[in-house]
Amino acid sequence: MDTSQHEDILNLVLKDKVTDAAEIELHFFEYCNLACAFCGQDHDSQVGMNTVMNKAERVKEFIEQSRKDKFIINMMGGELFNDLVSDDLFVDYLNFALDVDSHAQQAGKHCTFNWVTNLVFEKWERVQKLLDTLRMLKVKTNVSTSYDFAGRPLNEARKDMFHQNLERFGKQIYTIGFVLTKQAIKRIVAERDEEFEYLYERYPLYFDYYVPERLSQHMIPSDREHLEVFLYLAEHYPNVAPVSDWVKHKFNQMTCYSLNKLTLLPDGREVKCRYLKYDEKDFNTPIDYKSNTNIIQSHLDKYGCLSCEHFNRCSFRCFVQADWTNREEMETCLYKEFFNTILEPKNAAQYNVTV
Repeated sequence: MDTSQHEDILNLVLKDKVTDAAEIELHFFEYCNLACAFCGQDHDSQVGMNTVMNKAERVKEFIEQSRKDKFIINMMGGELFNDLVSDDLFVDYLNFALDVDSHAQQAGKHCTFNWVTNLVFEKWERVQKLLDTLRMLKVKTNVSTSYDFAGRPLNEARKDMFHQNLERFGKQIYTIGFVLTKQAIKRIVAERDEEFEYLYERYPLYFDYYVPERLSQHMIPSDREHLEVFLYLAEHYPNVAPVSDWVKHKFNQMTCYSLNKLTLLPDGREVKCRYLKYDEKDFNTPIDYKSNTNIIQSHLDKYGCLSCEHFNRCSFRCFVQADWTNREEMETCLYKEFFNTILEPKNAAQYNVTV
């Protein structure tokens, strides 16, 4: 059975769990003004900065061929809005979105363009002009940013830029994400982070799983650490997604889009979720850069997900991370432990869970 057939079967078996929209993840380039510890990119590389429009053809082809009618297009660097990138790139950003959106509409499909940024830039006017122009032309667009508890070097000037742009673009921010590295989890559960408190009170927050890369041995959390932070968030920060969904909703779709996903790297290479070159020994399942079907199937089989009593409520995990050979596993599924805990009648008030 080839990967395309396997993908079709998994979409059928998981038809109610698979996300309603497909995802298109575009790494236009890696050039960046920050150097976050959890990021494996080459922040000095300018590869891809002159080929933004070239990626439109493959994106349009994917939209045409997809079984989905809705698409979330996540566009990122590097840092797309870096003060050091030229104004000409902003023209490319605009033309790319207009070209893809027009093509999708002609096919009876719908796109949402999400600009992923660290918000550390001074030339905010050209960013606002881009967003305003797209909205004026009826192109659905929003912004997402991120916060890091540990590993993102921001001096006072950069912190000020981040906060000023939060204020400027606040109503346009779709979500603020944070990556659950081992170091971030320790910070979350060990102390009250004032910055996190500030963001939690004002913006929608979402945690993202750490995808293994060059520093994985030091940064990838154990299953036990994941369980600890999930329970902590459920009790103290219950509006952080996807924990908020696990607590409030009896049925949730999977958070992973990879059964209906296209990822394009700066050089035009097409992958699913694994951006780096790995050694086969890094994963339990043979590496397939263009498909996640084998690791999804392996996970479903290993934990008996299809027959689990928490199947409906669970949104699964990052399958790439789950397949990492050096991950410290629990004897049982950490999600089963999580749901067993919050759904225990005596814990209902503590977690305010919908039963």
